[in-house]
Amino acid sequence: MGSAMCCAQMPLPPLQPGEGYTGEVPQFDVISVKPHKPGDDMMRVQWGQTNYHAENMTVKAMISNVYGVKAWLVFGLPAWAESAHWDIDAKVSAPDMKVMDKLTGEQRRVMIGGILKERFGLVVHQETKVQPVFLLMVMPDGPKFKESPEPPPPPEGEKPKPRGMWRMSPGSLSATAMGTTQIADSLSYFVERTIVDKTGLTGKYDIEMKWTQQDRANAGTDNGTGDTPPAIFEALKEQLGLKLTADKAPVPTVVVDAIVKPEEN
Repeated sequence: MGSAMCCAQMPLPPLQPGEGYTGEVPQFDVISVKPHKPGDDMMRVQWGQTNYHAENMTVKAMISNVYGVKAWLVFGLPAWAESAHWDIDAKVSAPDMKVMDKLTGEQRRVMIGGILKERFGLVVHQETKVQPVFLLMVMPDGPKFKESPEPPPPPEGEKPKPRGMWRMSPGSLSATAMGTTQIADSLSYFVERTIVDKTGLTGKYDIEMKWTQQDRANAGTDNGTGDTPPAIFEALKEQLGLKLTADKAPVPTVVVDAIVKPEEN
C-alpha cells in the first residue's frame, strides 16, 4: 500500500472554521445499533433536530463520511466492518434547542463520530500514503466544454446567489459552473481511485457526460456500436476532451487502530 509519509492521531474529525455553534458539541446519549435485515438494499439517512437515523449503513461508509475521505481510502478494517450493514438510531435526550439549531454539518459529523467511538470502540489515525491515482489532463486538441457565463449582478442590497450545481448518477455527470478540481473529485467515485486535477484550467465550466457502467461495457453486447455510450475513459476523451493517466501520489487516508463488533440493543 506504500509507506506512510506522515502519521497523526485523529480521535475525532477536526472541525472546519465557519459560522454556527462555537461551544462544546453535543453528544448522543441514547444509541441503538441493530444488524440490518436482509432483503432491503436501500440505504437511508435522516437527521432530525435532535436525532440521527441510518438504515443499511456500513461502518466503512460512516468512517468515510465522518473523516472526509473516500471509502477506498479507509484501511485496517476487519472483514465484518466491510460487509455488515447496520440500522442506527441515536438521540440527544435533553437537548438545548438553541444549540442544536446552530450546529453545522461538520459538527453533526463529529456527533456521528461519537457513535463510532461509543458503540464500535473506534480508534483511528491519519496517514498520508502513496496510492494509485489518476491524473486528469487535457487532450492535445483542448477541452470540449465551455466556460460558464457570468450571472447577472444581483439587485441592489441583495447578496449574489451561489453558483454551481451538479447531478451524478451511474453513467452520467452534468454540472454548471463547476471547476475541474470538482469534476475530478466527482469522477473519482466512479473509478474508485483518487483523481488529481492536472488540467491547468482555472475557470468554471458547464459539462454534460454519459458513459456505460463498467460491467455493461465489458459485456460488449454491441461491440461498441449502436447508441450505447462508451465507457468512462473513452467518454472523457470523446465528450470532454480530457483523459485519465495512471500514476501514484501521496494521498490522505484513515487507518483503523481498533474497532469492536457491537452487540445488538
